[in-house]
Amino acid sequence: MSILNCKTELIGGLCIKLVSKLMVGLLAFSLSAFIAGCSQEQKDANAPASMQQMLADKASKAEVKQDFMPVNEIKEGRKNVYAVIKVIKGDYWQEVVNGLKAGGDAADCNVYVGGPFKEMDWETQRSMLEELGDKKADAVILAPSDSLKLIPTAEAVQKKQLPLVLIDTGLNSKSYDAAFMTNNYVAGTKAAAEMLKLLRDNGVQENASATIAIKVSSLTSQNMVERVEGINAYWQANAPASWKLDSKVLVDFGDKDLSTKLGEEAMANISDLKGFIGCNNRAAVATANAIKNSKRKDVMLVAFDYSKEVAELIADPELKAVSIAQNQYQMAVEGVKAAAAMVKGEKLAQADVDTGVEVVNISNHKDFEARHKK
Repeated sequence: MSILNCKTELIGGLCIKLVSKLMVGLLAFSLSAFIAGCSQEQKDANAPASMQQMLADKASKAEVKQDFMPVNEIKEGRKNVYAVIKVIKGDYWQEVVNGLKAGGDAADCNVYVGGPFKEMDWETQRSMLEELGDKKADAVILAPSDSLKLIPTAEAVQKKQLPLVLIDTGLNSKSYDAAFMTNNYVAGTKAAAEMLKLLRDNGVQENASATIAIKVSSLTSQNMVERVEGINAYWQANAPASWKLDSKVLVDFGDKDLSTKLGEEAMANISDLKGFIGCNNRAAVATANAIKNSKRKDVMLVAFDYSKEVAELIADPELKAVSIAQNQYQMAVEGVKAAAAMVKGEKLAQADVDTGVEVVNISNHKDFEARHKK
């Protein structure tokens, strides 16, 4: 299919865009240097050779994956749902696991969870999905690390007549049966709107020079691409002419140390830097730490997802931060329930569900934490 002929599909209220289409829009945003071969081993133009060597050393020594493990009580005679998530660590993904457990209890099925230890390790996800042929899986849940490269594996799962439910991240195809995730384009527009509000509320003059840096984990994740597209579109339509998005999107490949270093370098090298938009949890956490360690009070943060590091910035009146909090717990609960229903032959009322986001700031963060306390 020609890139120029790719179309946007609106499915059940979710904005599911073909990545080819999105890449065209992002090329205008100077991302071409990052698109080819986004992998852990790819060199980032902003990272020195020593940092690249550090990433390679870490990758060679790190454990690859957590094998499938039950997250609820296993009972004979119940259906088995296997979940492959993007990464087995971090506050965000722990909430996903909690939701998978709760969903399994609600749907009366056994739930097994596994996944890689590196966020962008789609190859391990692929091998784990291929392992399901030797297990008694009745349905599969997937949070894909790569929205393109995992399509053939998703198609193979469906050929085995196993219901496939996506959570958190989409695929650039129809090779799934249901999806529960954020409308990422809309979430991107909300992030841009919140950054503009932070700038205005904190006295940045509309005729003053101001640059905002964007950080992502990858450009092979449909989530990241759609969020950046939403940010860019809203900014172009609503920001003063002297307030700019930095043309070089910072890609950290899911590595905490690289993400922190990219944030530190941006604060050192961009003279009019006023803020960051961290488009995923790890990028947001690393940026929050970099801002806090710098002791700068003039750099603002709009973060995706709610972590303790971001919460500390939001609660501090001298620092200016906002979270675009996703509902990953509900994604997981509803994903398991949908998978179990399809195993029973039930038809879903809606295949693609937008689980929504909530803006968390200094005025409502205590209420948010109280409502989400487990």
